[in-house]
Amino acid sequence: MKTILALAALSILTVSSVFASDLLSKEITVYKNPDCGCCNRWIEYLESYNYKVKKENTRDVHGIKRQLGIPLNLAACHTAVIDGYVVEGHVPERDIQKLLLFRPKIKGIAAPGMPIGSPGMERGDDQEAYKVMSFDESGNTEVFAEH
Repeated sequence: MKTILALAALSILTVSSVFASDLLSKEITVYKNPDCGCCNRWIEYLESYNYKVKKENTRDVHGIKRQLGIPLNLAACHTAVIDGYVVEGHVPERDIQKLLLFRPKIKGIAAPGMPIGSPGMERGDDQEAYKVMSFDESGNTEVFAEH
């Protein structure tokens, strides 16, 4: 009986999270250098998850990062904004979904640098371990997810 109840609860949670993810914002603006191939691959990755991506090509991506308050140690290739949050670099879609679902009191999340194997940075079977960090208005950081 306990097993049946546990399976029923798990089924309800799974269905609920699927419906919740359908309700999350899918409109994202990505600020990127017009010549950057990995940025375009990350955008294609997001589009494969049905995100509506607005591409903003700029030669001053660093100016955008400063304007949005991204800590220097978290800087990456491109910068995105979705539903009031900043998403810096090659962040996996599931981390964006987690951010939008739980809505923590932070400014955004970042995958610092350009980790090999992260979305848009695939190189065959190569995969390096990396962390997605959260950051707040004061520049405080915490680990948001590990990959």
